[in-house]
Amino acid sequence: MKKNLKVLTDDELTKEYRDKATFFSIFLGLIIVMVISSLITIFMNNIMATTFLPLAFLPLLLIFWKGFNEAKKEMKSRNARKMLRSCSK
Repeated sequence: MKKNLKVLTDDELTKEYRDKATFFSIFLGLIIVMVISSLITIFMNNIMATTFLPLAFLPLLLIFWKGFNEAKKEMKSRNARKMLRSCSK
């Protein structure tokens, strides 16, 4: 279920941002490990079905990246609004 980031409080948004950043980073690390193991498999053996696993997981990585960027943009927009409020006082 997709959350509407605009209705979250600052604390909830910060937690959401950290969760998405952590999940994206872990998944990116797993994809990198799969790519490296696929390259090793190609050079040591022939091409196998597991060689193409990183390609199968790329759409998921793109979805996680999009969610992470949405949370990042909302964090930036809120920080900009806070700075504007503090300058006007």
